[in-house]
Amino acid sequence: MAKKSSFSGKKLLLFLALVLAGWGAIYLYKGEDDPTRLGPSREQAVVGVNTALVERRDLEENRVFSGTLIAEKRYDAAVKISGRVREIAVNLGDCIDKGELIARLDSEEYEQQLAQARAEIDVAQASLAQARSNLVAAERAYQRAIKLRDQQVASAAELETAETERLARQAGVSLAQAQVKQREAALRAAEVRLSYTTLTADWQNGDGSCRFVARRYVDEGDTIGANAPVVTLVDLSVLTAVINVAERDYAYLHVGQPATIIVDSFADRRFAGTVARLAPVFDETSRQARVEITVANPDHLLKAGMFARVQIELGRAEQTLAAPSTAIVQRLGVTGAFVVDNDTARFVPVTTGITDGNWLQVDGLPEGQQVVTLGHHLLSDGVPVSTAGDVDELPPQPRD
Repeated sequence: MAKKSSFSGKKLLLFLALVLAGWGAIYLYKGEDDPTRLGPSREQAVVGVNTALVERRDLEENRVFSGTLIAEKRYDAAVKISGRVREIAVNLGDCIDKGELIARLDSEEYEQQLAQARAEIDVAQASLAQARSNLVAAERAYQRAIKLRDQQVASAAELETAETERLARQAGVSLAQAQVKQREAALRAAEVRLSYTTLTADWQNGDGSCRFVARRYVDEGDTIGANAPVVTLVDLSVLTAVINVAERDYAYLHVGQPATIIVDSFADRRFAGTVARLAPVFDETSRQARVEITVANPDHLLKAGMFARVQIELGRAEQTLAAPSTAIVQRLGVTGAFVVDNDTARFVPVTTGITDGNWLQVDGLPEGQQVVTLGHHLLSDGVPVSTAGDVDELPPQPRD
């Protein structure tokens, strides 16, 4: 019984100790916020900030995109028949004109086929001549049979036999003529096959400029199949810079828009380009759209495959209200700036526009308005402020 009473007394003492500790904490907490205590409160501390003035400026927003240069006109020069490569007339980097020789294949087999076709057409033409001669003889015999029949010398059967012979000879001439046409077609086919052993530069819609050998696939002595490429030819007079653009920038682009192309090989030069094509769809993975910019390259300084930086002006505004970009902040999802009026900070929502370097187009602030550019993370509405230089030191950072 005595042990149980002692245990209850300990629990009571522990309860009283916890109550006293709670009251002490509340007292200390209220004491820190008691405005009657010595020293200014944290809310009344003067915050040192840097400021700038809203002013009118000419702004240009330029965006730089990374891309790759590709040749607009490119094709593989391929042979149409199989065979052994006897000669390669071009090398990597050569600029060749339309109609210039690229390669030759072994043509002995096709030359023999052409000779055979010519011989066969000679035989067909001789057969045609003989058929025509037979027709002339049959025509004469038929005319004689008619006269003899009129004179009652030849019988009707003899006349019919002569007429049948004439018709047969006419059919023979027609057959010989068809055989000649057939042999002529075979001759032309043999000539075409022989021409396929010579590969020349041939492209459509050319402007007369030469094209460069970008790649060579075979060497002399190699055996290649039909339609196998021998070289790849590219036109470098006009190149295309291919870039991928996000949705936020896509809306500011249009066909015909000027662009500037920069490459590492000629970092001190700028090449003029024009937006030529915009993809009507976005890639589902990257959420970007393909944009193609054409760039004239008459000196052939730019090469296909180069890494390129494409600068495009997305917007321009003249004498528009602008503020330093460091003055624009987000508060509870609202875009705005802290303005300074009578040494007091006040948050003002603004609408932003184009960005030009460190300046941002703003709507909602008057010209000459003083805005905070540094120290706004310490501010809220009504906080007293002092521009840099008016206070010796910034107030202590707020506690976590």
